Amino acid sequence: MTTQKELNKRSFSFGANSIFITILVVCLVGVFNFLSSQYPQKLDLTKNKIHTFSDQSMKVMKGLNDELKAEFYGDIGSKEKFRPVFDNYKKLSNKFKFELVDPNKEPTRAKTAGIKKNDTLVLSYKGKTSKVDDISEEKVTNAIIKLTKETRSIVCMIVGHGETSISDATQNGIQGVKKGFEDQSYEVKEITLPQETAIPADCGAIAMVGVNKALFPNEIKMLSTYLDNGGRAVIAIDASITANDQTKELREFLKTWGIDVKTGLIIDPVSRALGVDASVPIIAQFNPESPITKDFKQQCYFPFTRPVDVTSPVPVGLKTMWLAKTTPKAWDEMDMNSLAKGTVQYNAGVDLPGPLSAAASVSGKGKDSKATRDTRIVVFGTGQFANNQYSRFGGNIDLFLNSVSWVLEDESMISIRTKDDENGKVELSQNDGIWIFWISVVIIPILIAVFGIVIWVRRKKL
Repeated sequence: MTTQKELNKRSFSFGANSIFITILVVCLVGVFNFLSSQYPQKLDLTKNKIHTFSDQSMKVMKGLNDELKAEFYGDIGSKEKFRPVFDNYKKLSNKFKFELVDPNKEPTRAKTAGIKKNDTLVLSYKGKTSKVDDISEEKVTNAIIKLTKETRSIVCMIVGHGETSISDATQNGIQGVKKGFEDQSYEVKEITLPQETAIPADCGAIAMVGVNKALFPNEIKMLSTYLDNGGRAVIAIDASITANDQTKELREFLKTWGIDVKTGLIIDPVSRALGVDASVPIIAQFNPESPITKDFKQQCYFPFTRPVDVTSPVPVGLKTMWLAKTTPKAWDEMDMNSLAKGTVQYNAGVDLPGPLSAAASVSGKGKDSKATRDTRIVVFGTGQFANNQYSRFGGNIDLFLNSVSWVLEDESMISIRTKDDENGKVELSQNDGIWIFWISVVIIPILIAVFGIVIWVRRKKL
């Protein structure tokens, strides 16, 4: 009888424990679901973080000082398709007001808004409107930038000295840079200095990308006058692998502004580990004190670049900064004959050792200047990093566009922009393939078989 009572008592105890554990698990699951709904977290595993809002989008939304109305013309199914994008904008700013408008239920409203197809987003801000009919973070953010900008700065691209053209869609062109300017609501046009008496007054900044030929004395004078009066410039000088460097006049002029564009070509053996030539050095260090690069975390790749340093002493009234440096393994190759033959090696005492600066900036007013604002200049040791072939790698295009935004005093546009999705591709060497074969086809199956045999033998002995 006692034994039966003990068994009943034990059964009751086990049952109560089971009920308690079940209730506890349900409560924990409920609490977890509540917390996950209130504080959702996402893990973006894509290569370019395409599902994570860019730094640029965050800055633009935080800069809103009035209501941004977003009317989405589509059905509920389309809204769900783009819901992650809309939800992210809502989280970034409470000034983002979203409304779903079904064109089938409100055809008059859709017609009044000029909607020609479903899945169109109409953005309204301070009386201005913009339509986005191919919804993505990049296009929505670009539309918001254009709405929020009070004025559009003009960037004048100087050509005629070997510079690449904004209309060139080939690998060597910089059509991608033009798109970047337009996305940031900058106007861009090309000018030829010999056809001008002075740099046009409407140029908010000038840019020379890929200059490799000499400038006439009158052209240097035009640059000097423009910069002395508070002008803004981004200059990218291509390196020469021959002894006949034709950019001497421009380089000497930049020294008067505290920027020393050196001769030679930077060689980086570390680049070979990435499967690229040593003449495409990795730019891995960025100046945390410069507004251009303080939040920069991406590597850049500067093909055929020369060193760009700051002079010592710095001219009176100017503030100079290095912006980007190579790895310590790089060096400035000075032997042009070796470069021409493609056989280079570091020669201590002749070549400059790394890390080497490949970009620098200067701001301020020159001695006896009567300018009403500071001059701002950014200089790169190559223009090829911004061309259509290389601008898509690493942070190349971001670094260039950030530099333009800085010289224009448009710091709100200094950011890391959205990236296009890329198909992930894994490249394996022959040795990698052999290792994968042995591990997956031989070793793992053998271990599973041995483990099974051991368990079978142990159970048989029980």
